[in-house]
Amino acid sequence: MEHLQYLASQFSFGAAVQILIVALLFHAILTLIRGTQADLLVRGVLVLVVAMLVIGRLLQLELINWILDNGLLLVLFALVVVFQPELRRMLERVGRTGAIVTHPFGVQSLEQSQRAIDEVVNAVELLAARLWGALIVFQRAGGLDEYATTGTRLDAELSQSLLMTVFYPGSELHDGALIVRGTRAVCAHAMLPLSEALGPHDHVGTRHRAGLGITEVTDAVAIMVSEETGGVSFAVDGRLERHLTSDQLRRRLEAAFRLQTHGAGLQGLPAWISRR
Repeated sequence: MEHLQYLASQFSFGAAVQILIVALLFHAILTLIRGTQADLLVRGVLVLVVAMLVIGRLLQLELINWILDNGLLLVLFALVVVFQPELRRMLERVGRTGAIVTHPFGVQSLEQSQRAIDEVVNAVELLAARLWGALIVFQRAGGLDEYATTGTRLDAELSQSLLMTVFYPGSELHDGALIVRGTRAVCAHAMLPLSEALGPHDHVGTRHRAGLGITEVTDAVAIMVSEETGGVSFAVDGRLERHLTSDQLRRRLEAAFRLQTHGAGLQGLPAWISRR
């Protein structure tokens, strides 16, 4: 009780502001890592630290207080080392906040951009119907040069016929990813990092793991077509959405690049989880 009275006597407007700032900071961090591998672990560590802090201070447990005073920095350092990819992605997202997001397809007009999306959606629909596997990655603000160099250079205008040619099962380029920058296909047969977030129970292959993996370490978006079921999947920010229709895929692409189809100009980014 004495401890509570002491804390109450020390409470001030400045302390309230500091508590609010810390709370907002933790909320921002948890929001940024939501859905990543670090999510549950960070939440668990925070709950454990807070519980130890309260118990140690109220009951005056010297050992727990010593661990908190001397070991907390080591725990934070270990989290940074273990979850470096997630932290890198989080910082990239922070860096993109407030940045001017350009048109999805470079300096092309709205009509050209919409035509490119139509070409992709039509091709994906045909690929799915024929059970031809495909992995298409769209560059956004972050660069993909380190992954593009692993593939075969194309530098070709994005079109339905190009996508069908690349992902034809007899083509030497059908394995790996096709990377798109602007309205041009930069390369095909590119190698991407595989996600470790998917387990055996998810029943997905290398193509889906690669598509999800590139969105975990960059701000790119990816489309995957299953060669077994013809199912169409979409990945962004380390999240995978499966079994999309053509209309749903079109909306995901338009939202990914802030493309408004009814009017001129760019609009604010809608929520990704729009499952209409």
